[in-house]
Amino acid sequence: MGKHYKMAIILLSVVMIVGIVGCSSSKPKMERMDFQAAMELKVPEPAVGDRPKILFVGNSHTFYNNFSTMFVNIINAFGHKSKVSELSTAYYSLKKYADTQDRGGALLEQALSTQEWDFVVLQESTNLTLADFAEEEMFPSARILDEKIKASGGQTIFFMTWAPKDGIKKEKREDIQTQMATSYISIANELDGLLIPAGVSFMRCAELYPEIELWDPDGHHPSLAGSYLAACTAYAVLYQESPEHCSYIADLDKEHALKLQQIAAELVLN
Repeated sequence: MGKHYKMAIILLSVVMIVGIVGCSSSKPKMERMDFQAAMELKVPEPAVGDRPKILFVGNSHTFYNNFSTMFVNIINAFGHKSKVSELSTAYYSLKKYADTQDRGGALLEQALSTQEWDFVVLQESTNLTLADFAEEEMFPSARILDEKIKASGGQTIFFMTWAPKDGIKKEKREDIQTQMATSYISIANELDGLLIPAGVSFMRCAELYPEIELWDPDGHHPSLAGSYLAACTAYAVLYQESPEHCSYIADLDKEHALKLQQIAAELVLN
C-alpha cells in the first residue's frame, strides 16, 4: 500500500485501493433490522432535471470499481444526461471533509462555493457509523456539511454503505449493518436528506441470492457486482426509475445483473 496519494475533484475518478479497519460497538446490541421490510425513502425535491450536477464525496467505498462511472453508464443507458464528479480518497471521513483546514475539506469547500450542485452524496467511514461513534463523529460533521450543501442550493444525499462480509470482531455483518443503517437513517431523517440504502440492498441480495458475490476478497470493499448493485440503488433513488433491464451490465452475467437491478428497484420504488 502506498504511503502517498493525490486528492482532487475529478470527473469519474479512479483512486488507489485501500482497506478499512473495523472496530466493534460496546453499546447494548440493537434489535436486528429486517432487511426485507419495506423502507420509506424521501424522493428528490425538486426532482432530477435534464442534466443534474451530482458530486460524490467519500472514501474507497465510493471510488472502488469506478463506481461513479458505473452510475453514469446506467444513466446514459436510459437516455439521460448528467454531470457527475467525485471527491474521494482513502480513509477519509465526513469529519475531515467538514474541516476546511484539511486538504479534502478545503477542496470540498471550494467545490461548494464555486459551483452549483443539484445533489451532493456523502459517504461516511464505516467505523464512524457504528453506535459508539455516530453521535460524536458522524452526526456533527454531517450537520456542518448539510448546511453548506443547502446554502449552495443543493440536496444532501447519504450513501449508506455495507457491513464487512464477515462482520467486525464478534459481531455478525447483519448486526453491524443494523447499526450502520440506524445511523444513516437517523441523520437523513433529522436533516430531511435523501438516502441511498446500498447497505440494505447488499443484505437483501446476500439473503436472496447468496451465489452472487458482493464483496471483494478483502471482505470490506465491494466486488464488481456489489458496486453495480450500489449504482443501481443510487439510480433508483435519484431518478425514481427502475434500473431493471438496463442495457449496461458492467461485464456481469446477464442473469445476475437483472437480479441486482430488481433488488434495487424493489427496495427503492415499491
